[in-house]
Amino acid sequence: MAADGEGMTQPSHGGNVYKVARDRRVPVERIVDFSASINPLGTPATGLRAIRSALKQVMHYPDPDCWQLRQVLARQCGIDPEMILVGNGSTELIHLLPLTLAIESALIVGPTFEEYARALIGTGSSVQYIHARREERFRPPITNILRQLSAKETRFDAVFLCNPNNPTGQVMSRASVCELAEALNRRQAWLIVDEAFIDYCQAYSVVSMLNTYPRMMVLRSLTKFYAMPGLRIGYLAGASKVMDRLKDRQPPWSVNSLAQAASCAMLLDDSYVTRSRTFMENERVRFVQALRSLSGVRVFPSAANFLLIELPAWTSVDEVTDRLASKRLLVRDCSLLPGLNRQMIRVAVRTRKENQRLIAALGICVKKKK
Repeated sequence: MAADGEGMTQPSHGGNVYKVARDRRVPVERIVDFSASINPLGTPATGLRAIRSALKQVMHYPDPDCWQLRQVLARQCGIDPEMILVGNGSTELIHLLPLTLAIESALIVGPTFEEYARALIGTGSSVQYIHARREERFRPPITNILRQLSAKETRFDAVFLCNPNNPTGQVMSRASVCELAEALNRRQAWLIVDEAFIDYCQAYSVVSMLNTYPRMMVLRSLTKFYAMPGLRIGYLAGASKVMDRLKDRQPPWSVNSLAQAASCAMLLDDSYVTRSRTFMENERVRFVQALRSLSGVRVFPSAANFLLIELPAWTSVDEVTDRLASKRLLVRDCSLLPGLNRQMIRVAVRTRKENQRLIAALGICVKKKK
């Protein structure tokens, strides 16, 4: 198990196309962003129409309760609207959790999204990691987690689990998540499950189980699957009393009117959901096969819309990412993420044409020099 705050620095998230555009002196539109895991089909037309219709509402403050959106979400999740808190992206909600839940000590299942540790350490919480292992293709370490929780010398107030995990793409079964929730419930501890990428493997979601496990909470993002990260919106689901406490700490008017309107429309767009899942199922398989044909490249299994890649030992991540950026291809450098080695990058699954472009460029980057 990794030490407190291991490798903790300001997270370097993907998706900073503006900085790359400035550095390279090219328009943002000419950059192909594989570093942010956004649906390659683009923002649904239903959402864009809703935004245009809602423009006249910007003269008013947004609904601070997100009432209409919570009704739509509640019907989809099969829970009460009072069990849902909408936020300015799921990151805002992550940062509300440590103080509200009085988390003094937390266990993070890694290697994973750095914002959990940042939120916890920023409020004085003690953080420890339990990492999935590369040798096991980053399979979720449920047995090790349960063993760690039962150890007499350790006591955690919360466990943070990303499912499917970012950046490994591995997914823990519903049965295992529920087993973990039960173990934490017995210890009066919290389980926070981040399902930001669950839309591509919806059968694994545990949001409908929240009434069974009162100390489990589920984070969801609406910006990744529906391709609107510029609007910032996500939600947290859990016991209504806890949502009330969290809302008391949330800044007023946190979620703008356009994001609320777009989300309400897009969540009802079943055609977009079906097309997105079908596309991802097919293109991910093809993309993985093509990447694995490159010399020395290892691609780990993924249930999400991104892939964790281990570059060959004769390459440097810095050199590869820089050479790709020179071709206006932006990938996520994961070499400093706790639990991963220095050869790791993450790439989003994008359109077939864009994926082909990355494969060709990466093939040149990893070719052994004679």
